[in-house]
Amino acid sequence: METIEKRVNAYVRNNVNDKVGSFLSITFPKISANKWTTIGFLASIAAAFIVVKCGLLWGTLAIAISSSFDWLDGAVARARKKESRFGAFLDDIADRLGESFYFIAIFLLQPSLGLMVAVITSFLVSYVKADGERRGFKISSGEVTGRFGRIILLLILMLISPLISISLIIWLIVALNIFTIVKRLHEVYQQTHHKG
Repeated sequence: METIEKRVNAYVRNNVNDKVGSFLSITFPKISANKWTTIGFLASIAAAFIVVKCGLLWGTLAIAISSSFDWLDGAVARARKKESRFGAFLDDIADRLGESFYFIAIFLLQPSLGLMVAVITSFLVSYVKADGERRGFKISSGEVTGRFGRIILLLILMLISPLISISLIIWLIVALNIFTIVKRLHEVYQQTHHKG
């Protein structure tokens, strides 16, 4: 059964991403998909710097803008029909590093154990999926704690941090990450059990 998230993703891809990818391909013909990945990565470093220097409010805006680069590389690659395994790999690495910079920047402003655990569990969410698929298992990807979901939660917590302790929402991200990790481990266990 198709999830709501998959329907939304398909709609956005067909009606926004692909059109933007075509526009960028024509407007900036010398900027390849991998270069867009690099630009997005540099934007995430700049956003983290803004968080540290200007605070959470301006940092929220900076992260929102830098995160918008995440899907440009894929959109450009599809528009040019030049999708590659290396490009997808490079994009995944850049995304993980960029997300780490966001967490580190917030940690520098408000050090907490929760932020350290959030970074570790966020990486594990991605690792469990990647390693499971590498070993031939089918791993779900519709949870709110995918990278996009984590960034949205992070932006929300940064916006409401003057009203609610930032550590409370950081622990919410941790809890959701752990739920996703356990869910994916259970999926692998079930597939292994059925194969046996």
